[in-house]
Amino acid sequence: MTEDRSPAEHLKGTQWHLGKRILFRLAFCYLVLYYLPSVLNVIPGAQSLAGLYNSLWDRTISWGLVHFLNIDPTQALPHSTGSGDTLLAYLRLCAIVISAAAVGTLWATLDRRRPHYISLHSWLLVFARYALAFALFHYAFAKIAPTQFFHLQSQQLAESYGQSSPMRLLWNFMGFSTPYTVFSGCAELLPAVLLLFRRTALLGSIIAFAVMLNVVMLNFCYDVPVKLYSLNLLSLALFLTLPEAQKLLQIFVLNRSTAPSNLSEPIFKQLWVQRAAIAFKIVILAIFLFQSIHSAISLHQSLNLRIPPPSPLISRGFHWIQEYPYNQ
Repeated sequence: MTEDRSPAEHLKGTQWHLGKRILFRLAFCYLVLYYLPSVLNVIPGAQSLAGLYNSLWDRTISWGLVHFLNIDPTQALPHSTGSGDTLLAYLRLCAIVISAAAVGTLWATLDRRRPHYISLHSWLLVFARYALAFALFHYAFAKIAPTQFFHLQSQQLAESYGQSSPMRLLWNFMGFSTPYTVFSGCAELLPAVLLLFRRTALLGSIIAFAVMLNVVMLNFCYDVPVKLYSLNLLSLALFLTLPEAQKLLQIFVLNRSTAPSNLSEPIFKQLWVQRAAIAFKIVILAIFLFQSIHSAISLHQSLNLRIPPPSPLISRGFHWIQEYPYNQ
């Protein structure tokens, strides 16, 4: 016999244990502090807020470096290096972690009687889904266009493997085959699309975790300086998958049936608010996708005009190579 109760009635009496509430507060503070600029950059007119937010972090870290570590002010300010794993990037990550812990502690002190954060957790999942989806869209279009990797030129073909850095070796490998580069972009595009909808978000987060795990391993094993950012994206995919971990265990490991998730309950109760939210989502996604695709195509066309056609990577004849000389 099933109980005929609404989702709101099911939530009555729900009590999260202390550890779960603490972890949620920390996760909420960290995810919002870290991914807020990437979400603001997608909303038309909010890019200036994202710039102001980043500038505030940069100035705070620079002030700390100058006054506490006696660093040269010109070196303490952020500057373009082509790397996402600079000392300033690590310091900013540490500052975000410390700030999240401080805000979470204050939050726990002021709101210690609340039994759960079910509604806020739902909103955090929405925020995390779109933050991960926007990042995956960015990397997917850079490969599908393609603009992230370049065709092999005479300079790359003339140098030996020993002259290549690990990152250059990876870039040469990816740049040689445009079809494989496009395939890699499609592998990132698929979870990005799935993450946009609640019914397919779990599948999207699982695929995103697999894709980002491969990216993280490439970044670490080939010394690509995007380790911090890719690790955060991998953690975000894991965060989205964890709420359904028990059900995934029941289905894929224990081969048991499990109750479906309740995805029919709308986030907003009023019909007009639901329609306004859908319209807002469509407009934001349309603007974001148009700008991203247009930017990728324009960059691809400009690169093709500046870079000469690639040299063929083929053998110039057939030669037997003898490892040891014949005994005379």
